[in-house]
Amino acid sequence: MAVGQILQVGAGGDVDLADAGAKLTIAATEDGFRVDGLKRGPGILRLGRYRLRLSHQNAPAVVILDPDAARSALAPRWYPYDPAYRFIVALEADAQKIALGSTRTQDRAAERVGWFSFTVDGRDCRVAATRLLEPGVPADSLQIFFRDRTSGRETYELGRYLDIEPFEGGRHVVDFNRAYNPACAYSPHYNCPVPPSENRLLIAIKAGEMTPR
Repeated sequence: MAVGQILQVGAGGDVDLADAGAKLTIAATEDGFRVDGLKRGPGILRLGRYRLRLSHQNAPAVVILDPDAARSALAPRWYPYDPAYRFIVALEADAQKIALGSTRTQDRAAERVGWFSFTVDGRDCRVAATRLLEPGVPADSLQIFFRDRTSGRETYELGRYLDIEPFEGGRHVVDFNRAYNPACAYSPHYNCPVPPSENRLLIAIKAGEMTPR
């Protein structure tokens, strides 16, 4: 969708979901959406049996999900939990606006907020902590987009994501057991950030989500 575009989704709409039982009018704005005239940020709407995912990654989009559609045979897999991959660390502030590559043609606007340092199997590691500069992303959000020696072997080739949790004393929890695959590991229709070159780790992070099967 383009900013300013109005789309009717549902029975008899521009996107005709005849069995939805209703219709929504969705307008794309600079900072989100208006649904039937009410301001709305990115998120999920219900329309009969369908789920409408409002996304504002580079450009506004409405993704239609049908829970009753045929399912892929892919199922998530995880490494066993290993406390050796959980770290309590301080953020080394180093704010800089950046552009992350994506699995689509457009880059994703982001801010590299700083760096986290930790040690795995005696090897010092350093990764950039990033915040996507997109509607609906909280101001205190921190993520690590990374690749490692398992990428393309035991884990998803593009890389994995990790949401960072705050901890006492201004520190943060970096727990790679919670690393997860981007949505494009399950469907090619998603626009997923590509891990930056500085987050290509030369070690194997055998924690978190593995390649789905």
